[in-house]
Amino acid sequence: MTGGVVWRGAAPPGLRRRWVGRLLAVAVLAEICAGAVAVAHVRTAGRSGWLSADLLGGPVAARPTTPDRLPAADRTAQARGLLEHRAAALLRRDRAGWLAGIDPRAAAFRAKQSAVFDALAAVPLQRWEYQLEPGHDRSLGSAARRRYGAPSWVPAVTLRYALRRVDGEPTERSMVFTFVQRSGRWYLASDADVTADGARSWRGLWDFGRVLARSGQSSLVLAHPRNAGSLATFTAAVDDAVPAVTAVWGPGWRRQVAVLLPDTQTEMAALVGQRFALARIAAVAIADHADARSGLARGQRVVVNPMNLHRLTPLGRRIVLRHEITHIASRGSTSESMPTWLIEGFADYVGYARVGLPPGIVAPDLRARVRAGRWDGTLPADRDFRGDAPGLAVAYEEGWTACRLIASRAGTAGLVRLYRMVGASQEPGSRAVDPALRRVLHLTYPRFVASWREAVRAELG
Repeated sequence: MTGGVVWRGAAPPGLRRRWVGRLLAVAVLAEICAGAVAVAHVRTAGRSGWLSADLLGGPVAARPTTPDRLPAADRTAQARGLLEHRAAALLRRDRAGWLAGIDPRAAAFRAKQSAVFDALAAVPLQRWEYQLEPGHDRSLGSAARRRYGAPSWVPAVTLRYALRRVDGEPTERSMVFTFVQRSGRWYLASDADVTADGARSWRGLWDFGRVLARSGQSSLVLAHPRNAGSLATFTAAVDDAVPAVTAVWGPGWRRQVAVLLPDTQTEMAALVGQRFALARIAAVAIADHADARSGLARGQRVVVNPMNLHRLTPLGRRIVLRHEITHIASRGSTSESMPTWLIEGFADYVGYARVGLPPGIVAPDLRARVRAGRWDGTLPADRDFRGDAPGLAVAYEEGWTACRLIASRAGTAGLVRLYRMVGASQEPGSRAVDPALRRVLHLTYPRFVASWREAVRAELG
């Protein structure tokens, strides 16, 4: 889902001179939370750019052995053994073992996998394993099958990996592995094929080159050598942001954050998915699974847009990271049916807390609409937070002002309480917000909206 700080309109001359140099006008921050079948905060399936398969296939019936075809059970056993050996070799840093099961005729793939092995050397891996289950096989196009000149097979494979300290449970990413049979043996021939239904392998930072790592008190920052100079800066910034977010949300989250610094927007798109207007994004908080009932979330990462990486001032970096880390802290209490204005407004409330910026600087687009008499005074709909929405900046500012109003009347603890209540509700949208407002502010939803409208016009008009 999209979220965060957007390019701001012009401020009054006096205020602009004081604040423009301090506040980075960055593009929209975005974050996604992909569930078991890839869902995001926005009610759109597949936003994360990776596929999650429900690997519950039953046994595959064996077929008669021929010179070119082993029984399916033998094929599965061979592939599983190959992947188990490959994963174990990576963790013990055994290059020969990592490359042992690769197709002898796939020289380019072997070279690429050797480079990936080197790229992963500094990444603090706690776990790395593959899950293969028969019964959900994918199909290659006829051209790809002819290219191999041998029987090919694309089973359902999931990579499960965990970063040391950061991940309590492994994160899961779907891989498209093509196996080929040569002389009665199955080999791994590619991870770059695109299946007939458009599936492709997830890509990690290490698929794009050597990865450097730096750990702090609460942080793990991964970057390529090109951004080596940013490692210490972001490590310190995350270490500063985590206790600030915890002071608002409470200690009931892991409090370890991984930040990825890709080199290019092409790389970022591969990491977070293709459905964002990347020119407007400063950073993305992603996850592959979140369970609002248990409060657990897996695979949480903050990915910084390289287009804006070096434009971040210290203040801008502070706001961006606190906004995104708020999403990470609150992910387990954030339900799919929550209104986006509350999700993003809360993250902005934490991001802008105690930075001393006047409301007109934080919400210049909303202020401009109010003063021009073009503001309708309604809370933004979920669709207003889409990356291509024309009023995206105003939607964020409306969410921020609404959460700021709640906190001004019930305190920060009251805002957090309301957020948790809405996240725990089984009702969607305003039907979940109304009872929470009644308990926290003693206002109905319509009365709250009316109060918010009056406050915005009084402060920004």
